[in-house]
Amino acid sequence: MHRRLDRAFLLALLLAGSAWIFRGPLRASRWYLQGRIELALLSPSPAPAPVPIPRRIAHAGGAYHGLAYTNAREALEDNYARGARWFEMDFSSDAHGRWWAVHDWKDAHRRLGIPLDGDGLGLPEQQPAGAPFRLVDVEGVLAWLGGHPEARLITDTKDDNGIFLRRLEAALPEVRSRIHPQIYRIPEYALARSSGLGAPIFTTYRRRYPWSVLGRFARQDPVLAVTVTLEEVPDACRALAGRVPLLTHTVNDAAEEARLARIGIAGIYTDDLLP
Repeated sequence: MHRRLDRAFLLALLLAGSAWIFRGPLRASRWYLQGRIELALLSPSPAPAPVPIPRRIAHAGGAYHGLAYTNAREALEDNYARGARWFEMDFSSDAHGRWWAVHDWKDAHRRLGIPLDGDGLGLPEQQPAGAPFRLVDVEGVLAWLGGHPEARLITDTKDDNGIFLRRLEAALPEVRSRIHPQIYRIPEYALARSSGLGAPIFTTYRRRYPWSVLGRFARQDPVLAVTVTLEEVPDACRALAGRVPLLTHTVNDAAEEARLARIGIAGIYTDDLLP
């Protein structure tokens, strides 16, 4: 009896150890299988209108008076005047479900004194006076975009991207066509394309599809570009350079930008290298 228990215990340890040792390959296999299934289920979409790949994108609207990550209308105005035309902005929903250009509410509370509710969501309508910049809601961003016909917007959200993409459907068609949503899962492609938005950008930081799956995805369902982290750049360039334009974030050094361009990066998200 004791011998059987000992064997069962040793077997359990062996299985647990094997799962720990092979957790990386198992996770990669899971993302490979999931990606192939999602690709098989994705209905074909017409190719999006061709758009020149941006060499520099104003990250979170670009730096404003030395401040990064503002996502502020003031940053849009300031950097547009400097010549920037492509802007990436972060969006989050507040305590009432309304969407705002903000990276995260904790940061907005720290920098701007915006109150938070019990769930840590912002109450931006109570923003104190005298802050270095003011938050703008998605309606304000869309209105600004409508008044600047040369500008293009790349969206980013850590909230529910499906809900946010549906919110963008309310924009005027001429404005929607200049919004390039970042998507994080292959099934989001269909929603992004059916909403009349510009060509989407697949962004890797929230998912771990293998490069082979992303290459097949970009060939089957054209995207404007694939955005990768700086750490992923070497692998991404080996796997995808020449097959789909590659962007990376965040780069604020001109020498680093030049090095990345030499190895296959088409453009960067930047706070400071504007226009």
